[in-house]
Amino acid sequence: MSATGRPAPFAHANGFTLIEMLVTLAIAGLIAGITFPRVQNTMSAMEFRRGAAQVTEGLRAARAEAIRTGVPVTLALEGRTLVIGDGDPVALPDSVSLTAGQDRPVTFYPDGTANPALYRVRSRGDGAAVRERRITVFGSTGHIAESGV
Repeated sequence: MSATGRPAPFAHANGFTLIEMLVTLAIAGLIAGITFPRVQNTMSAMEFRRGAAQVTEGLRAARAEAIRTGVPVTLALEGRTLVIGDGDPVALPDSVSLTAGQDRPVTFYPDGTANPALYRVRSRGDGAAVRERRITVFGSTGHIAESGV
C-alpha cells in the first residue's frame, strides 16, 4: 500500500502461478518426448558401429598376427564372442548379432592369404530400422572389405 491507502502500482508477488508452472512442465515434457527417441536411436547406431568395428578389427588383428608370427591364426565365432587364436574372447554389444556365412572359423596364413569368409553384423530389432553390414574376407589376398550401411 502507498501512503494514500491505495495499492502500490508495481507491487508484485514473489513466485510463479500454477498456470505458469503447468505451461513450463508441458513444454519440458514435449521437448523430452521429442528428444528421447532420437537419443535412443543414436545410442543404438553407435553400438552397431562399435560391433561392426570389433569384427573388422578382429579380422585385421588375426591377419596381422599370422603375418608377424609366421603361424596360421584363426578367428572363431563362439556365440556372441570372437576368439582370435588363443587370445581372450571379445564380446559384442548386446544390441548386435553376428552370423557367419561359413561353417568353420576363418584362418589367416603367414603369406597374408586366408580361407574366404563372410560375416553379417546386424542390429537387433529395437524399434529402429535394422542396420546390416557385411564383412568379407577374400581368400586369395586376405583383404577384408566392409559393405552396407
